[in-house]
Amino acid sequence: MSFKKYKYVLLTVLTFSFSQNQYQEWSEGPYGTEFFDIAAPFTLNEINSSIPGDVNSDEILNVLDLIQLVGHILETSEFDSNQISIADINNDSIVDILDIISIVNMIIGGYQIGWNFENEWNGYESYIFIHYNTAIAGSQALWLSNTKESLLNDSPDNVHYFFLSSRSTAESDVEGMANVFNEIIQEMSPEMQDHWNNHLHFCPVRVPELDNWLVDALEGEYAIGIDRFQRIKQIGYLGNPASFTGTYMNYLTHEAVYYNYEHNALSEPLSTYDEIEVFNRTPYTGGWAATISQIVTFPNEQILNNYDKMSVELLRGCPDTNGNYSDQGCDDYDRIARMYICEEDGSECLEIAKWITPFDRQPHSLTDISPMLSTIRPGGSKMIKFQESGWPNSLLTLKFRFYDETSESAPTSHVPLWNSTVQFNPDYDENRPPQVFNVPQNATKIEFVSFLSGHGWGSAGCFNCCEFCNSRHTFIINGGTHEFQKSHPNATDNNYCMELGTIIQGVVPNQYGTWGYGRAGWCPGMDVAPYIVDITDHVEFGQDNIIDYEACRVSGNSCVAPPTCQGDGYCPEVAMSSYIIIYE
Repeated sequence: MSFKKYKYVLLTVLTFSFSQNQYQEWSEGPYGTEFFDIAAPFTLNEINSSIPGDVNSDEILNVLDLIQLVGHILETSEFDSNQISIADINNDSIVDILDIISIVNMIIGGYQIGWNFENEWNGYESYIFIHYNTAIAGSQALWLSNTKESLLNDSPDNVHYFFLSSRSTAESDVEGMANVFNEIIQEMSPEMQDHWNNHLHFCPVRVPELDNWLVDALEGEYAIGIDRFQRIKQIGYLGNPASFTGTYMNYLTHEAVYYNYEHNALSEPLSTYDEIEVFNRTPYTGGWAATISQIVTFPNEQILNNYDKMSVELLRGCPDTNGNYSDQGCDDYDRIARMYICEEDGSECLEIAKWITPFDRQPHSLTDISPMLSTIRPGGSKMIKFQESGWPNSLLTLKFRFYDETSESAPTSHVPLWNSTVQFNPDYDENRPPQVFNVPQNATKIEFVSFLSGHGWGSAGCFNCCEFCNSRHTFIINGGTHEFQKSHPNATDNNYCMELGTIIQGVVPNQYGTWGYGRAGWCPGMDVAPYIVDITDHVEFGQDNIIDYEACRVSGNSCVAPPTCQGDGYCPEVAMSSYIIIYE
């Protein structure tokens, strides 16, 4: 290929580079060093670091590198794996024109040797920093953890790990760590070797000597993270949640998986929605049965008719002594948290969302509660109440999102059924009597919706009910013409809530309590999703219908009566709110 043709390609790239935007937005701040603050730019030197884009390895980034890169793209020359790694500026595993654009911009605007956060940012990846400082509790145990291979095997493909030391032997510390990981990586496929060579970073400079904000952010911390929203995040307890022993480096994987959950759940890049804010970083001191409330003006009926979906966002943050977000300001126990919608004067309250708080961590969730759109109608002023039983110390952010997903119908009215907490004992069924509901002739769909969870463990002979035993809940329509059931088999699983497949559903990980055990319809630090069953084909339109309900404890393949509590413990109970939702 002639140099004239190379010159044409390069001129085209130079012209294009001024109009091409970064495909994920970089936040310009305001920056800070507290948890949940936006992370500022920084550069870290690495062991054997090279200049990004310096494919000819002459330690200068210039047009000669561009010529070689264009040749590789046009297949007139071939790069080895190291050159491909250096040329892939945006770390998307493809060497293409976007990398050429980045190199051109670096040549024009200047560049720094080392890993540059702002240049590497793409909004897809997250970043975890492991800090070796023997003065910090758990730091040495984390650094020496023998679960490094599991860390790599379990991690999602979009997380970077940085290893730094504050000791006088920082350079040899990270060199030793790099050697350990190099031995692990050598046993992997060439593709995975390339991946981890780009996602493991070993900084030989002592943390106190860094020329950036990480000096302050890492003080007193054995690890911190930066999530996909560019926020500085706290790392939780990395010990076994059953025995409270050990420090496991592979538990850092939990944090990376949760960052993906938060981003995927909250960002909704393909959705358009209208938002109503109820609380924004609002202090809530709580207490037993205490609520915090706010009058909210919802759209009128005509506008509500445009919506067919509703979700609620909750950040249950915790304040430190300075009012900043910190796990250390959180409650030590898992609690039931509820949101109610009431009339403006506070009467006729209905539970329309439910969460279980974590042990000393700060969950952030988005929950689809679309059937509860019926409780907003006909719009206007309503009182929103939030309640968290116990001794919470919270910074609440609570928002509604309203969507138009163009479905044929929307929830227009509701009939409350069983809405209370009842002891799970032999009298349970009698305390949940049958309910009558009318189905309008013009209804298009009928749903049963419930927030149902089991709590308590009772005393000797209570079988760890109802939190840790499987219970079966059977709902009967019109005398038995139709039945459906909900059970809780995960309540007997010792590891369900800490499995990666569960964390990706929204369990905030690495809590400071027994968060790993499965529970009856919930996990600590997770929203309680509404249980929804379409019963349209099983009801009579234009007349009254009846729904009955019974529950039992599952023992093997049998369904047996709930246990009798002796009163010397937290007696088993079922917390339940339920509704018939009518669509027109």
